[in-house]
Amino acid sequence: MNREPDPRASHARGQALIDAALRCVGAADPAPDLQGRILTRLAAERMKSEAAPLDSPLLARLYRASSPALYCLSACLMAGVIVAGSVSHSRRLHPTPLSGPPVLTLPTQGLGAASAVHPAAPASTPAPPGHPGRSAHTNKKGRARIAPHAHKAPGVALPAPDSQN
Repeated sequence: MNREPDPRASHARGQALIDAALRCVGAADPAPDLQGRILTRLAAERMKSEAAPLDSPLLARLYRASSPALYCLSACLMAGVIVAGSVSHSRRLHPTPLSGPPVLTLPTQGLGAASAVHPAAPASTPAPPGHPGRSAHTNKKGRARIAPHAHKAPGVALPAPDSQN
């Protein structure tokens, strides 16, 4: 049967390998002039930073302090551009201004809005010539016809049936 490897054994083996590698590295001696080269580079960097003009850190601090204000300003500018574009787009879709509710003119005397002058309703469109309106009767006799077999509520008065039917 195959047995799974014991995780504790593999962990202990890995620890032993790491310890052996560290012992090898720790026993190594650095190059004789390595420490001198490191100290020389550090001194050169320190002299370079001390010789830099004094306004450089000031500009860096000014930029760090003003960057949130610049971010806020750019966000507001972008929001304004988006709103202006949206308004422009909606005006192109609806070129005529939308009319609001009618304005009531209140008389100098009276009790309130009920006594106000209301604007007149729009005039209806006349029917074209030669075409009867919707309210014109289509029955030539001028009466409505009710089918004799239609269900009628009790007590409803009906006209007398035509003698021609």
